[in-house]
Amino acid sequence: MRIHFVGIGGIGMSSLALHCKINGDDVYGSDIYDNEQTEILRKIGVHVFLGHDNNNWLNPDLVVHTPAVHFDNPEIIRAKRENVKVVSRSEFLRWILDGTTQFAVTGSDGKTTTTAMVAHCLKTFGEDPTVFLGGVHRSLEFGNYRSGKGPTVYELDESQPEFSSFYPDYLIITNARGDHLENYNGDEDFYRSCFEKLAQKTRKIVITFADDKNTSNLGNYTFGKIQGTCRLINRFVKDLHQIATVELDGKQYQMLLNLPGEHNVLNAMAVLTLFWAVGYDPNRVLEALKDFVGTRRRFDITILNESQKTYVIDDYAHTPDEIRSLIAAAEEAFPEQRKVVIFQPHRYSRLLREDGNFAKALKDADEIYVTEVYSAFEKAIPQLSAKIIVEGLESYGRKAQYFPKLEDLLDAFKPQQNTVYLFVGAGDIIKVSQRFVENYKKGDR
Repeated sequence: MRIHFVGIGGIGMSSLALHCKINGDDVYGSDIYDNEQTEILRKIGVHVFLGHDNNNWLNPDLVVHTPAVHFDNPEIIRAKRENVKVVSRSEFLRWILDGTTQFAVTGSDGKTTTTAMVAHCLKTFGEDPTVFLGGVHRSLEFGNYRSGKGPTVYELDESQPEFSSFYPDYLIITNARGDHLENYNGDEDFYRSCFEKLAQKTRKIVITFADDKNTSNLGNYTFGKIQGTCRLINRFVKDLHQIATVELDGKQYQMLLNLPGEHNVLNAMAVLTLFWAVGYDPNRVLEALKDFVGTRRRFDITILNESQKTYVIDDYAHTPDEIRSLIAAAEEAFPEQRKVVIFQPHRYSRLLREDGNFAKALKDADEIYVTEVYSAFEKAIPQLSAKIIVEGLESYGRKAQYFPKLEDLLDAFKPQQNTVYLFVGAGDIIKVSQRFVENYKKGDR
């Protein structure tokens, strides 16, 4: 089958394209920009058109499109004109999953790391999983995809209501905070009902966060800070490592993680609870988790200069809760260093909906730089700018600077000793971080 992927460079779309190519399909596609994913695809023989055009056409049997692409896209228009079937990314993933044993992870926060943890454990157990990840992990052969002959592990994007149409065997819901309510007509009841439908469709076991008001009651088993089937007793932090004592079904266990942050302990607790419920010895799961390393752009340390006490961290955090957890993790890991946050908001709709919460989340940093919103293909909202975050920070008595152009950030500050630089956001803030690291390594300090 020849398959045309519209938006092939997306993290979710590229994993589907990789899967199809590796399994013998003729694959090609298009995207607006080149990126790491399009380069990987080209290396294995996938043709990628740059830009969207009705001439980007090699007579496909099927067209798959990303949610970011709308039906006025010229390639989708041509597909309909030529009677070629068009399906969404979610529908196509459901086809691929049909007939496999499915481990799914969804939720507002932590789903990429939790999915990677599930995959890591299954690999350690010798299960040879196929993995579709909404991020990049160094242990996967293509970063966001792994081909295997065992169960399928996938990150289930909850940003669209269509996620409720899946039928996993095993499901972890990390939490549900209404981060994409604009795609649910602003209706919180509709939003919650989609998680309920997914839980009802799950064939075997559902694990939920006991402290989450929207989904805690949907699980067969739960994990949480103060309650749940698996609950956190205490936690000890040393540098980038942490040891937690957890109680699972009345028995206490010690968890060692080579990742900072309480949120990562909770992610690991979700995974421990799941595999315990499936029937694995908890000690075997905990042994596997000891070796887990983080995903790219999740507390991803790109400079670790112990002699100068200078550190650079990339993180995909793009909601207030994620930012708050990130800064708290940095404070635990590097208590003596100044924390400098360089933040790029993601989506105008999120900035509008959060209404001051970004300033609250950022105010505990020592120094803050904010650049303009990364639109993620949304239309700009008139008079709405990331400058309101800086204004909010100033109302807390915190000094912050606003930069309308991303590239101007590079001239705003130089690397200093005894400082942690956190480049934060789900857009292209990574470009500034990479240049900052390049300059540092060249000696521009």
